[in-house]
Amino acid sequence: MTVSRPPLLEAKHVELHYTVRNTMVLDRSTATVRAVDDVSFTLDEGETLGVVGESGCGKTSLARCLLRLATPTAGTVHFRGHDITRASPRALRGIRREVQMVFQDPEASLNPRKRIGQIVGLGLRLQGIKGREVTDRARTLLGQVGLDPEHINRFPHEFSGGQRQRIGIARALAVQPSLIVLDEPVSALDVSVQAQVINLLDDLKDKSGLAYIFVAHDLSVVRHVSDRIAVMYLGKIVELTPAEALYHKPVHPYTAALLASVPVRRRAGERAGRGVVVKGEPANPVNVPSGCRFHPRCQHSTEICTLVEPPLMRFPGDRLAACHHPRNLSDSEVALAVRSPLSPLSTGGA
Repeated sequence: MTVSRPPLLEAKHVELHYTVRNTMVLDRSTATVRAVDDVSFTLDEGETLGVVGESGCGKTSLARCLLRLATPTAGTVHFRGHDITRASPRALRGIRREVQMVFQDPEASLNPRKRIGQIVGLGLRLQGIKGREVTDRARTLLGQVGLDPEHINRFPHEFSGGQRQRIGIARALAVQPSLIVLDEPVSALDVSVQAQVINLLDDLKDKSGLAYIFVAHDLSVVRHVSDRIAVMYLGKIVELTPAEALYHKPVHPYTAALLASVPVRRRAGERAGRGVVVKGEPANPVNVPSGCRFHPRCQHSTEICTLVEPPLMRFPGDRLAACHHPRNLSDSEVALAVRSPLSPLSTGGA
């Protein structure tokens, strides 16, 4: 008898809402921005989950909720069964030894007044490790991420963008975490450097069994490192599918539109887009559309899409999508769909 292991991380109905005030002098009204709106998913040991979507879809807000760098408005996040959202400061310090983050801007996330040995070794010192052992382990970590250990006394400004991001990764690895949340870790880097950093992350995962949550706005970036991919739109997950299935047969029209914008190689070797089929811009998160949030931009939209928010449905092949008109599925596959336990609690209009 096979006993299923509990997930490493489990997010249940996570919400993060901000109240914003009108800047007009005579108008003191407020509005609510639904940055993350009823998001649920699980992550297993050693798994990589890509989180993808356009700017403003809530990816970074979700990532910050997972580490409680932002406190969720509602919902829970459990790591190894421990509730991060309600953990005391002392308990949270213990959890953060196992959950680390690599930030988007490799320059802004490093203290310019500290040498990289001090930056990488900070987590070790917070664990009570002192003296020569901190220096030795910092040198080892720099070597693991492809940097010269002899540069341990240099300052961040003496390194390139890609090297600074490697320093950020070394800092995250210092406390030997089980999970690293990567917030757009390669978006500020050149294409060639992006490939180097992604290959580094892949190698580290193979050697240490790390789990990743890899946040990106470009589906082509996460393709080769993700086991599953969650596609977000206006604060919600609209598709959550194994990576290869998503790239070959996306279920949600928004996912298909993102794939259509990914550059591909023509036979002559030129790079060219397939043609962006999505129209318009995302709606204002203060005033999201009723029904399906994507319907104003969807070429397959019908009346039901404008009135009823689609629940997250599980289709054959472990594919989840929230769409009234799923794509690339046979009639029999659609007939076998069941409402997912990860589906939002509310199915009414926004």
